[in-house]
Amino acid sequence: MRRLTRAAFAAASSVAVLAAVSACAPSSSPSATATNTSANACDNITTVTDGTLTVATSNPAYPPYVIKNDPSNGKGFESAVAYAVADQMGFPGDQVKWTFAPFLKLFAPGQKDFDFALNQISILPSRERAVTFSDPYYDAANAVLVLKDSPFASATSLADLKDAKFGVQVNTTGETEVEAQIAPTQSISVYDDTTTATQALKNGDIDAFVTDAPTAVYLSDFVVPGKVVGRLPMDQAASSWGLVMQKGSPLAACVNQALTALKSDGTLDQITQKWMAPYTDTSPILS
Repeated sequence: MRRLTRAAFAAASSVAVLAAVSACAPSSSPSATATNTSANACDNITTVTDGTLTVATSNPAYPPYVIKNDPSNGKGFESAVAYAVADQMGFPGDQVKWTFAPFLKLFAPGQKDFDFALNQISILPSRERAVTFSDPYYDAANAVLVLKDSPFASATSLADLKDAKFGVQVNTTGETEVEAQIAPTQSISVYDDTTTATQALKNGDIDAFVTDAPTAVYLSDFVVPGKVVGRLPMDQAASSWGLVMQKGSPLAACVNQALTALKSDGTLDQITQKWMAPYTDTSPILS
């Protein structure tokens, strides 16, 4: 994709696009809304490191979001999104630096050593109190992954899963959604990351792992002899992923402007189709 310079981007941005960005800016990001009234929100921006855009994700980072645990290779959905956004902001690939942090730390209160982070982080009101989110770049429901020979592999409803032993990753929406929608009879096991939760499923420590649907499909195809029995009813408020920034970050307007451009010219859709289409979950929505 051809990179627009900040000056060229300003010339290419229409009043309609700017209005759309302003309308979609998260209500918890007043600086984003205010800055969007300028001709180009990416003019005169300040980053953590001058001349460099610092992007964060978790380590390890998993397919299909990052390939070979190396976001700098530009391969994988979120790696590609990060570079496309950076490009629109005026930072070519050699001006993008990656840093890593535990999942919770990416959206915890406090000073950030990155300009934005992405790691399938749902835009939740509780998180918006601590950080500023961009407009959404992807929506995904949570899905239920079990082993193929599990007694729960034939489940067709939420009630069929009530007696299952569930596992989730810490600080994700999985735990609250399982509690609210299934109310299981056994306590939910919480794991530090996808790797340990998946191993627990393999070992029989849990009957089902609840994670975002694309990850569940990937795990069932390549990691465990698994089956995605279905998706949990989609809570739209907890299913949209956004880029995470320092609370009140003045970069929010520029980031949203970049995302709007990528949506308008079809680039974001192309990236999504390339990396996410193979992991689209076609399992039924459980009720």
